[in-house]
Order: sequence, then C-alpha cells, then structure tokens
Amino acid sequence: MPKIVDHDKYRQEMLEKCFYLFSRKGYSNITMKDIADEIGVSTGTLYHYFPSKEDILGKLITWAGEKNVSDYYSRTSSIDSIRDRFDLIVAFWKESEEFYQNIMLLAIDMYRNTDIERWKVIYNFFSKGYINGMSERLNISRQFASFIFIYFLGLSFHSLASPETNDYNAQIDVFSKIIEPFIVDVPEDREQAADKIQEIISTLLMDAFAPERETVVK
Repeated sequence: MPKIVDHDKYRQEMLEKCFYLFSRKGYSNITMKDIADEIGVSTGTLYHYFPSKEDILGKLITWAGEKNVSDYYSRTSSIDSIRDRFDLIVAFWKESEEFYQNIMLLAIDMYRNTDIERWKVIYNFFSKGYINGMSERLNISRQFASFIFIYFLGLSFHSLASPETNDYNAQIDVFSKIIEPFIVDVPEDREQAADKIQEIISTLLMDAFAPERETVVK
C-alpha cells in the first residue's frame, strides 16, 4: 500500500528546516541546490513544492508569523488572568529575540529582492496576525496592539544593529513596566492605575534629567 503523504505538513517541515539558512546566509547568497542540500531533499522535490526561491522566501515569512501567533495562543489559552497572561507574554518576548531577528532579516531580504506589492501583501498578513493575537490575548484595542507590534519591529532591528549592547531583555523590562498599568491595572482599578502610571512617568523623567554622576577614584 503506497505511503500517504500530508503535503501541507511536509511543506511546513521543509520551511522550518530552511528558516535559519535564509536568515543566516541571506537570500542572494543561496541557490535552490543549497536549500535542497540543507533540508535533505532533491532539487526536483524542492521545485515540486516551491516553484522559485522567491516563493520560498514569501512562504517563510508567512510560516514564521503563523508559528509565532500559534505559540502565543497555545501558551496563554488556559490562562484566564490578564495579569498572569501578561507576565507569560513578556517572558515569551524575551525568549523570542533570535526568532524576531531572523524574521526581520527575512523581511528586509524580501523587500529588496521581490515585487513590492507582493511584499506588502505578505507583510500585512504577518502584521495583522500578530496584532489580532495580541489584541485578543491581552484584551486591548488593535491600535494599542499595533503600537506594541511596531515597537518590536524597532527593537528587533536595534538588537541586530547593536548586538554588543546585549540589552534586548533590559529594553523589554522597561517597555513592559510602562505598558503594564494600561493592560493589567486599568480594568481593575483606574485610579490606582493612574497613580502607577504617574509614578512610572515621574521616575523616567527624573532618570532622564538627573545630572551625570562623576566617578570618584579613591
């Protein structure tokens, strides 16, 4: 009896295997043969599932977005408390630094090497999935979720451009502290949330305008 192949599942497995090849070496530096060798299939099999390297790149970004949102939902599906859900999502953001960096690299590659209209379609699909997931899981508006999404685009680029600073997690700590009252505290007690927000802003302003301390060498 011939083996029944789940073609959609097999296609997803192939995409997962070549995800880091694209982000590590770059779209222009690899061939279809390189991709086939990386994932352990013949070039004929690769062309059967993906007609071109450009097609693989577009499907990789779609796959990465769906995987990220799926992981997001699976981790929070059994948690009712917004406070606990928020803490878990912050931890998830910290774990995902390299994954977000690789998506950023793929998006830049696609922007530079493919048709701009196709790039817009794929980017919109990716961003809407993330924004809708964030909005639903944290019970916030899509506008607020969009703000968080755009922040992470910038943070991912920053962590690529300045890897020696190693402050990705530190930046998330600051960001999460700022947005936490709006997500966690406002639904429970608006006055308490307002006091907390005011305290955070005052602290940030004091830190920003504090005179630089001179180091005293003894």
